[in-house]
Amino acid sequence: MADLFKRAHARFPCELPVVVFTGPTGGLKLGTAVVVDLSLSGCFVRISGELKLGGAYRLRCEWAGDFLDMPGRVVREGPRVASDPKARQFGMVFTLTRDQEKVLMKLIDHVRRAPEKPGEDRFLRGYWG
Repeated sequence: MADLFKRAHARFPCELPVVVFTGPTGGLKLGTAVVVDLSLSGCFVRISGELKLGGAYRLRCEWAGDFLDMPGRVVREGPRVASDPKARQFGMVFTLTRDQEKVLMKLIDHVRRAPEKPGEDRFLRGYWG
């Protein structure tokens, strides 16, 4: 039961396409990835490739006609994806500015209001309220 309270913010399942760059600003484009769950403090990302544990990266998504950069670092490696042997999963913690955090809150509101998929538990509908 103690593990239930480890996270600072609730995570919401999603399929959010992002572009991955090295470093928190600038950097080289590594390729595309998919954020499979998202919170104000971090995410879980699936990518065909390797990210370095402890490495700094930036995820960029296009949303509402604008771009949102989410800089952070990799804090854990997740299980391999059985359906795609090249795909890897990584947990990231964000290092956002206050302005980035405000935009991310709007994106999370959009994600949490998306229609439920079969088998999904979306009990946190009023998260910010």
